[in-house]
Amino acid sequence: MKQTYQEFEVGFIWWSLGIAIVAGFMLGAHIAMQIGFNMNLPRALDVWIQVHGHLQIIGWAGLFIMGVSLHFLPRMTGVPIQRKITLKFILYLTAIGLLTRTNFEFWQPYVENEQISAIFKYLANIGNIVEFLGVILYVAVLIRIFVKAPDFKKKGFRIVKPFFIQFILGWVIYSTVQVSSIFSSRYEWLVWNKWSINLFVNFVLFPITFSFSILNFPLYIHLKPPKESLKHVGYFYLMIATLNEFISAPIQWEITLVNLDLIALLLDITIVVLLFLSGIIQRIFLPDKALAKSPFWRRDGIEEPDTDKKPRKGYSDYGEFGKFELLIYSAYLWLVISVFLDILARLILLLGLSVHYGVDPVRHSFLAGFISLLIIGMAQRMLPGFMHKSRIANPKIVLLTFIFGNIAVFFRVIPMLIPLYLSGPLQILTQFMLYLFGISGFIAIFSLILLLINLRKTFKMQ
Repeated sequence: MKQTYQEFEVGFIWWSLGIAIVAGFMLGAHIAMQIGFNMNLPRALDVWIQVHGHLQIIGWAGLFIMGVSLHFLPRMTGVPIQRKITLKFILYLTAIGLLTRTNFEFWQPYVENEQISAIFKYLANIGNIVEFLGVILYVAVLIRIFVKAPDFKKKGFRIVKPFFIQFILGWVIYSTVQVSSIFSSRYEWLVWNKWSINLFVNFVLFPITFSFSILNFPLYIHLKPPKESLKHVGYFYLMIATLNEFISAPIQWEITLVNLDLIALLLDITIVVLLFLSGIIQRIFLPDKALAKSPFWRRDGIEEPDTDKKPRKGYSDYGEFGKFELLIYSAYLWLVISVFLDILARLILLLGLSVHYGVDPVRHSFLAGFISLLIIGMAQRMLPGFMHKSRIANPKIVLLTFIFGNIAVFFRVIPMLIPLYLSGPLQILTQFMLYLFGISGFIAIFSLILLLINLRKTFKMQ
């Protein structure tokens, strides 16, 4: 019996890009500009940072992941979503709840009247609850898909199963912690919020992006099919990540079981092992050796644009999606940089020394470098097919998003690695780097605007 699948809900992409450009990235760009050009920081800086982070996690990365997964996973598992309205409910509950919450949280510190401030807090709580309902509905749909999936035991899904388990757990725990802010004091909430962000990175963002890479790269960049051993390392990653979040939770444990830096170091090493077992690193540095002998040709039903023309070597396209692979390769290089910086920091801390660069360059290498660049690259390669288009509207824009996206990440990460206490001629270098840091956010916004233009043109193509 032929299954009927819902059409791609492109609203997830427009909301994701709109929130990122107008709110999430814009807020981060403004903070970076104030720091880089030595301007007065906002009175409620902690609120700005918190709102910026939540907008980026749920608004930018979250909505994009939701939209793609709700289209991709039903087709891969053979379990269609029954009603189109379900997708609409997930989108609008999450997006409107997110914007309501963050908007009133942002402005509340600037309201002097106590009664109006209480109203703002009340409306922010309502937005928080609405967002929570959207996320829980999304998780419920995913659980239904996986439980009913007849093909879930196929090799491809069997290998990435531990990552999808972690992905679902991560969404549930993160959203639960977020909605609990309604009942928490401000100080208690800030501590738990910081912990939940780290959990979202380790439980949601890395597992789902890595899983989608494993499932799609054999088609897009002719990566060799993943080895069965990847599944076992995946379960080990799940175990280590769980232990890491457990001992780092802001709870007063009577007994310290293990050293947190040691566990975090082991988590980083596990990621490195996963990258090598998947062949992604080899595909970047040793491309010919990592190529599949029998490449996966197109499975999306789109006709070949020119049957007499051979596809690009190592790829299943003819260049109609631009140099999308540059964004993918650079994304994984930034992941390697993020892991390297964290490994270095953990080793230094284990030796009893101090680390001058802190967590920011590690976090931004991962979020701005790995996650954002991977989204931009996959969007311009994957989404045209979702929209029933055979190509991206402008392949040249794909290259521009690669250039400006990487410049933005470089300007954001590298200045944070240079000590601020340098003196003499080196102080000039420090100040120059701070200026680059100050403009990094606006360059990132420009790359997103280019992505939006390219996707809108693609969507409107005949």
